[in-house]
Parts: sequence; structure tokens; C-alpha cells
Amino acid sequence: MKSWRGYNILDLILISTGAIVCIVSGILFCSKWYIIVNTLLALFCVFTQAKGKVITQFIGIFHFCFYIFICYTLKFYGEALVYLLVMMPLYIYGTIHWLANRQKKDNIVIVRKNLSKTEWLIFAMCCVVVSAAVYFLLKALNTSQLIINWLSFITILPAVYLLARRSKWNLVVFLVNDFVVPILWIVLVVQGDLSFIPMCIYHIFQTVYDIYGLTQWIKLEKMQQIDKV
Repeated sequence: MKSWRGYNILDLILISTGAIVCIVSGILFCSKWYIIVNTLLALFCVFTQAKGKVITQFIGIFHFCFYIFICYTLKFYGEALVYLLVMMPLYIYGTIHWLANRQKKDNIVIVRKNLSKTEWLIFAMCCVVVSAAVYFLLKALNTSQLIINWLSFITILPAVYLLARRSKWNLVVFLVNDFVVPILWIVLVVQGDLSFIPMCIYHIFQTVYDIYGLTQWIKLEKMQQIDKV
């Protein structure tokens, strides 16, 4: 219950507007129930992440289960693999790491000021190697929208890692990803499948939440530094 503390009127307006719009659009365009549920889980995951709430990790795991299923049925193997092999383990790690580094009174993560130069270097090298390997894997699997799937992977990987490591810069990388992933769903809508319109609309709100989240994490970091002193 502590995770539901600390929200203001703006927070409630942002999340309720996103939820209502996605539900209404899902009904209007006859989206399958699991598409609507996935969209709602994603909305709550991104918004609670923007507020630094530990519960975002748990919501994210449920969201991934639906998202992986949707991507697999559409032959978006890149997205499915990213969330199954990378996102899911990182979120499980993030759950453990955030629980160990949180303000217990309201279950808010303690923002890490910065990563070490060594960690940045090792992570950058790993990203390059893994991204190259994933490209050829996706190509071998005959992945639909290969380039977009691959770009989605190379932008989401550093974002989720930085999120798990409690760095505010995760939101900057998530913003880059916000302009890549929607293309997957926009293409489907243009091809005539209007049931994926809620997925497109969700990414508009995700961008807004990520921008809002960056401001929130910066404020949170400053407040925690003052409290620490």
C-alpha cells in the first residue's frame, strides 16, 4: 500500500487520461482483450517508473508476459526475444536491487548519482557485441520488420540496464526508444489492422510519462542528497 502514496492531482490526471483513452480506443477499434490489458499494464508500469516506485518492477513483469505473447504471434521475434531474454531477467534483477535500495516509508527507489567509468565502459562494449549478435539472430529467424526490431533492441537494452541500476539516465534512453517501437504498430495499422491503434496511442502517453519521469527523478535525486546530508 505504501507504493500508492505520494501522488498529486497532476499524476492522477496523467494516468487516468491515458487509461481512459486506451480503453475507449480499444473498444472502438475492436481490439482483443489481451491487447487492452497489455496497454493498461504498460501505462501503469511506465507511470510508476516515472515516479520511482518499486512496484513498477512487478507490474513490468506482468506486462512482459502479455507483450511477449503478442509479439510472438505477429512474428516480431526481435521484440519477443528482447523482452524474454533481456527485459525479463533485468526486471527480475531490478526488483531485487530496488527492494534493497529504497525508501521504505513510501517504497521509492534511491536514485544512484552515477555509474563508475569502468561500468560504463564494460556495459558499452557488451552492448556492441550483443547488438551485433542479435541482428544476425533476428535475420536468421526471418523476423518481420527486421531493422525496426533490431533498432528497438539496441535502444531498449541500455534503457532497461540503467533502470535496473537506478540511474536517472534510463529515461533519456527510453525517450529514444519511444520514437522507434511505435513504428512496429503503426505499420500494422497502416496495413489495415486497426485493433493495434491502442498500442500506437499508448506510446504517445509513454513519451509524455518519460519526459515527466525525467523531471521527477532529477528532483528525487536532489531531495535524497539533501536528506542524506
